[in-house]
Amino acid sequence: MEQSNTKNALRGAASPAIAALLAAALIFVSCSNGSGSGGGSGLDDKTYKAGSVKFVMKGIEAVTDGTVGHTGDAGTNKPHKVSLSSYYIGETEVTQNLWQAVMENMPSHFGDEPDGSEVQSQRPVENVDWFDCIAFCNELTQKVNGGDDAKCVYYIDKDYTTVYTIVDAYSEAVPFMDMSKKGFRLPTDAEWEWAAKGGTDNRWAGTDSEAELSNYAWYSANSTGKTHQIKMKLPNGFGLCDMTGNVSEWCWDWYHALSAADLPLDYAGPESGTNRVVHGGSYKYNEYSATRAYRSPFLPDKTEDTRGLRVVCRP
Repeated sequence: MEQSNTKNALRGAASPAIAALLAAALIFVSCSNGSGSGGGSGLDDKTYKAGSVKFVMKGIEAVTDGTVGHTGDAGTNKPHKVSLSSYYIGETEVTQNLWQAVMENMPSHFGDEPDGSEVQSQRPVENVDWFDCIAFCNELTQKVNGGDDAKCVYYIDKDYTTVYTIVDAYSEAVPFMDMSKKGFRLPTDAEWEWAAKGGTDNRWAGTDSEAELSNYAWYSANSTGKTHQIKMKLPNGFGLCDMTGNVSEWCWDWYHALSAADLPLDYAGPESGTNRVVHGGSYKYNEYSATRAYRSPFLPDKTEDTRGLRVVCRP
């Protein structure tokens, strides 16, 4: 997969066309045939607001010894057990308008739709590196909580006294994570995959049939080489849209091969590494890259128009 570090070149203000769309009234749509409240869990959906932009988080119940991984994976993610505390995860990938409302810039490569068939601001943000996403999570927490950083998850020091900011992201300082805080953060590898399963053992998020994949995902076979407005495909069993395809999604964990060994509660990966985990495939890549067990390693300082994010938080 080609990587390009366009961080500095693309972190400018939004174009006039995008700004106009962001100022317009938002169009809210539901995933086609979306599931009801709580994504099949006992936790009700939560709707949050950052500026004028609303977004929905779906609840995932705690699990003990749930199975993730897949026998068909190339070898880095064989079936193994995970145990997770309950959490909320974004119904959709972070959109361009949500990123704009929080960070006040627009890094995305994909601009206006020439035929006007989709809402530009409702396409997923991309061309963001892992450090940017860490800073975004803290900024989103502060925006939702009226500037209060008490719930922020990421810190520049291991004593959790100084909140991680975009300045730290620009310097590519490695953050420390306090998972006890209830602010927004990137999902762990295990949280992402458990949510993608949607209560099933499906190979993709929403289906086990390659013949049906186009109903659930934008990938190389149907995307026409570009991202698309969120929530235009069917959701998985937890009511989550675009877990497969559209853009791949950064996770917290350092990348390492996963064995069949059971993992401890809320496992968040090794303490160090070179690459971070990316999940979910994208508009550009094939059906195999889109399987929910497939994990890609990417350098955290690299951007690409195939990668974005989805956020999680504690109840």
